[in-house]
Amino acid sequence: MSSPDNDTVPREGESRRGEVRSIRELTSTLSTMRAQSEGGRVLRASCSLIRCMMFFDLCYLITGISLITVGLSNNPANKERMIMLGGLFGVLASLSATCNSLASHGLRVWRRGFLVPWMLYYLVVLSILVLMLARSFYTEHINLRQVFLFLICLTLFSCWRHIQKQFLLMAYPRPEQVVVDVEAVVRDLFGGSEAVPEPGKDLPPKYEEVEDLPPVYDPATMVQDSSAAGVSGAAAAGQVNQSNK
Repeated sequence: MSSPDNDTVPREGESRRGEVRSIRELTSTLSTMRAQSEGGRVLRASCSLIRCMMFFDLCYLITGISLITVGLSNNPANKERMIMLGGLFGVLASLSATCNSLASHGLRVWRRGFLVPWMLYYLVVLSILVLMLARSFYTEHINLRQVFLFLICLTLFSCWRHIQKQFLLMAYPRPEQVVVDVEAVVRDLFGGSEAVPEPGKDLPPKYEEVEDLPPVYDPATMVQDSSAAGVSGAAAAGQVNQSNK
């Protein structure tokens, strides 16, 4: 016959292995939840960025139409320049709006191929702006226009990097908005690894399994009890007074 100590050693080893397995499953679940949350955050930021770009496209298109209208209606000295500048604004705004529309559609259907025109177009625009900034630094002294152009290049580069991150993220399945109860996950993971109770030692009943209701108090009984308590209290006080006398 095996002694109780020899039986408890394998049981403790199994419980420890179960706890380690539960901790690994918990770590994997939390990592998945974190990845889903990060992917959802990047997707929301990308949608907001595309909407902001489309708003600027609309502003550029209105500006181009206004310049062309002013150049054709009046007779300014730089009429041709205003018309050319308005046409340039209109063409760039149209191309940007087309790329933004394709990118927005790609985010909805989760196909990263629709983000390629956006990335190529703004990469060309960013390259042109960087070349203009470098030429301005080489031929002119530092002025406010260079600072403004530098901020535009920095902002555009940050947007392009974000869309590149979104493009790489779209190689995986679309992140879903899932609300997970961490307490329930931990309880489910560690619920199967609880130690087996030793023979002769029963676990206490759970709260859900207790079906006995608390006793119902009768008002008449409560009044009788209170009156009896008052009588006994008065008798005790009388005995104390007699003993003092």
